[in-house]
Amino acid sequence: MMALAIGICYLLLAAYLGAGLILFHRQHLPRGSRWGIVNAATTASDNAWVYAHRAAAPLLGASAVLCVLNGFAIAALTAEHAIPVQLICALGTAIFTGIVYWAARRAATVSAMKIN
Repeated sequence: MMALAIGICYLLLAAYLGAGLILFHRQHLPRGSRWGIVNAATTASDNAWVYAHRAAAPLLGASAVLCVLNGFAIAALTAEHAIPVQLICALGTAIFTGIVYWAARRAATVSAMKIN
């Protein structure tokens, strides 16, 4: 049951990341939106906002795909798998997804700083 809950959380995170990417690519992501990467460098100007999200889009997409794959994989763990196995899978996935998301935020910030 816990694996199913963790899997659903990953799928919700993938939906959040995917929604931000879709909004950006359709040019419906206003500067400072909660769906985007918001910090001082990315919100400094409209150009910085666009360039930052253009730089971060591949990594954000990769993070969303990882969340979908891992969400389904973790949700597929059965009760036969011990709770520590489920938690280790979830923690490893969380750390890896966090690293990819951090890299996307860093790429966005660096790209925005080059514009300003």
